[in-house]
Amino acid sequence: MKTKELKRIVKRLMQDKKYQQMTFDELSTVIGLNKKKERQMLTHVLKETGVKSKNEQDRNWFGKEKSFGDKKEVAKDKGWSDKKGRGRSDENEDDDSQKVVGILRGNQRGFGFVIPDYSIFSEDIYIHEKNLFGALDMDKVCVKIISEPGEKRPEGKVVEIIERGHKKIIGRYEKGKGFGFVIPDNDRICKDIFIPERRGKKARTGDKVVTEILIWSDNGKSPEGEIVEILGNKDEPGIDILSVLMEYDIPMDFPHEVERQSNLLSDEINDTELAKRKDLRKEVIFTIDGDDAKDFDDAVSISKNENGHFILGVHIADVSHYVRFGDAIDASAMERGTSVYVVDRVVPMLPFKLSNDVCSLVPKKDRLTFSCKMEIDENGQVLDYDIFKSVICSKSRMTYRQVAALLDEENEEPNVQEPFRDELVMMNELHEILRVKRRISRGAINFDFPEAKITLDKNGFPEKISIDERLVSHRIIEEFMLVCNETIAEHVSKIDVPFIFRNHPNPVPEKITAFRTFVNRYGFKLGVNDEEMPTGKDFQKLVEDIKGKNEEHVITLLMLRTMQQAVYEGHNLGHYALGAEFYTHFTSPIRRYPDLFVHRYLAKFLLGKINQKSVDYIEKNIENIAGHASETERRAETIEREITKLKMTEYMTRHIGEIFEGRISGVTSFGMFVELPNTIEGLVKLQDMKDDYYNYDPEMHHHIGERTRKIYRLGQDIKVMVAKADINLKQIDFEIVD
Repeated sequence: MKTKELKRIVKRLMQDKKYQQMTFDELSTVIGLNKKKERQMLTHVLKETGVKSKNEQDRNWFGKEKSFGDKKEVAKDKGWSDKKGRGRSDENEDDDSQKVVGILRGNQRGFGFVIPDYSIFSEDIYIHEKNLFGALDMDKVCVKIISEPGEKRPEGKVVEIIERGHKKIIGRYEKGKGFGFVIPDNDRICKDIFIPERRGKKARTGDKVVTEILIWSDNGKSPEGEIVEILGNKDEPGIDILSVLMEYDIPMDFPHEVERQSNLLSDEINDTELAKRKDLRKEVIFTIDGDDAKDFDDAVSISKNENGHFILGVHIADVSHYVRFGDAIDASAMERGTSVYVVDRVVPMLPFKLSNDVCSLVPKKDRLTFSCKMEIDENGQVLDYDIFKSVICSKSRMTYRQVAALLDEENEEPNVQEPFRDELVMMNELHEILRVKRRISRGAINFDFPEAKITLDKNGFPEKISIDERLVSHRIIEEFMLVCNETIAEHVSKIDVPFIFRNHPNPVPEKITAFRTFVNRYGFKLGVNDEEMPTGKDFQKLVEDIKGKNEEHVITLLMLRTMQQAVYEGHNLGHYALGAEFYTHFTSPIRRYPDLFVHRYLAKFLLGKINQKSVDYIEKNIENIAGHASETERRAETIEREITKLKMTEYMTRHIGEIFEGRISGVTSFGMFVELPNTIEGLVKLQDMKDDYYNYDPEMHHHIGERTRKIYRLGQDIKVMVAKADINLKQIDFEIVD
C-alpha cells in the first residue's frame, strides 16, 4: 500500500459520521495493516494529516488517557501552582468540549498565540494578555475557547499550564534597592523576573545572568527567581553569543566522564584492527573543506575503470569505532544531537579530542573510515557499489577556494593543489553529470539562496557583512555526499529492520493551492492540472519560466515557503525536494547523531553481528531517537538565525540614518520586511507609513493605499533608511525613502 492511498483511507474512515475513536491497534486492524512497515506508515500518516476524531481531547491515537498535568492525580483545589510551574485556573474543568492543548508563543506586546497539538482549528488561537494565567512563551498549556462559533479568529484563555517551556531564563540584570530584576533576552517573555537581594549572587547592573524560576505567578505579577550563574557584563566580547547559546540550553562543557573517556582514546591503529579493514592508504584520497574548518569527517577519491565509468569513493570518519553504544560519550552525543555552528565558534557534538583529532581525517595521518565506493556511468546512474570499513591516509587538506581556483581556466596563478589536477578535473566532470543528468532530470528542486558571511573584529563587533560566495568546489562535495547518502539509504531500505531516514514530505495541499493562485495571477502555471500535487519537474519548469522576469525573486521566495521541513524518521518515505526515493544521512557522524546511528547499525549488518537484542532496541527506540534528532536540528537552526539577527542588528547600529536599496522579502498585516543585498533584513512598520492608509491583501502579498492606490508588493525593489536598530529585540526598523 502506498502512502497516498493510506491517507485517503484514513481520511475517508474518520470523516464518516459513524466513526468512533479507536486505539492505534484497532485502527490498524480495521484498515488491514499487518506488516511493521505499514503500521509505521500509519503513524506518519496520522501525524501528517492531522485528522482527529470528535473526542480527541479525551484520548490520543494510542488509546491512552490524555493528561493535562502531572502523571499524579491533579490537585482538587483550583488555582494551585506547584514548584515546577504547573497549575490550574479557577475555570470550570468539567466542560472539555472546547479545550485545546498546545504550545504558547508569546509576543513582545503582551499577548500570545497557542499552536494546537491536535485540533479542529486550522489556525492558532489568540490569547489576550489578561487571559494568559501566568503562562509564558513555549509553555505547554490547556486553553478553553471563549470566542463564539463563526468568529473570524478563535480566541481562548489559558486554564492550565501543563509544562513550563523554559527551565532557565537568560537576561540582563538591573539592580534596585534591596532587590533586582532580570529582563529576559527572549522578547517573547514579557515578564521581568523578580530577584530578591539574597538570591542575586552579587550580580551587577548590566550583567548577563542565568536565572532559575522559583515561584511562578498566575495573577499577572512577575515570577520570582534566583541567579544561578553570572555570564559576564553584556558588553564583554562574546557574551552576547554565549547568552543565546545558554538560552537554548546548549551545554558548553562536557561531563567529566565524557572527557575522561575521550582522553583515553588513541589514534594509534593496531595490526589486529588493520587486518579487519580494506587498506586504502596508498590511494589518492583527500579532503575539501572551508578555510577555517577543523573537523574533517569526509574525504573523496576518484578514478575511471576500463568501461570509462567513474569510480567515486566517499570515505567517512569511522566515529562508531570509538563511540560505543551506551557509553558516556554516546549518551552525550545523542542528547546534543548535532554540533552547533555560529559566527565565532562551534559547540561540538563530540569532545574536541574526537572531533578535531582522533576521528578527524587530517592529512598525512592514518585514519579509520567507513567507505562507500560507487561505479557511476555517464548518465549519473549508480551501477554498482561497495560499502566497507577501511583505513585511509589523506594526501591533502584542500580548501574550497584552492580547488575553485585550480579549476578556473582563466586563473594562471600557482596552486598548491596542482599535483591533484587530474583528479579534481575528473571530479568536476562527474559533479556536472550527477547534478544535471541525475538530479535535475528526475525533478530535484534547487533553492540556491545567498547566505551571509559575518566578519567580527577583535571585540566581537561585526565589521563586515557580505554574501558568502558559493563556489564550484562546494557543489562538487555536495553532489558527492548526496549520491553517497542515497546509495546508503537504498541499501539499508532492503534490510527488514527500521533505520533512520531523512524524509522530506510532499508540500501541504492548502499551501500549493494558495501558491498556484498567486502565480496564476502573474500568468504562470505550476503543473498541467491544478487538482494534482505538482512534481519536482513542475517546479523546475516554473523556475525556468520565471528566470530573468521581474517576478522571479518573489515567486522563488513563496515557492520555498510552500515546502515542508525535512525530518528524521524511522521509516523511508523519500525526499521530495531531492526527487529521491531513498535518502538518509551517513556523511557527517562527527557533527550529526543520525549519521552515527546509521554507521553503527549498518556496520553490524555488514559484519553479520546484528542480533535480536539490537533489533528489539531499534524497533522500540527508533522513532524517539529520530524525533529528538529533528528537534535538536531545529534548535541549532534557530540559534544560528538568532545569532545572525543579533550580529546584523549590531552592525546596523553604526548605520542609523543611512539609505540603502533593498527588496521587499515579506508582507504581513503589520508591515513589510525589506532585505538588503547582503541579506540584512529590517521591518517597515505599517504605522510609520504616514502618506496614506494601506490595506493588506494576504493573497496577493501586498499593501495598497486607499487614496493613492500605491502598491508595495513582495519582491519589489525599494529604497529605505535605517531608522532604528534595537540590539535587545534583535530588530532593525526601516523607513521608506520616496
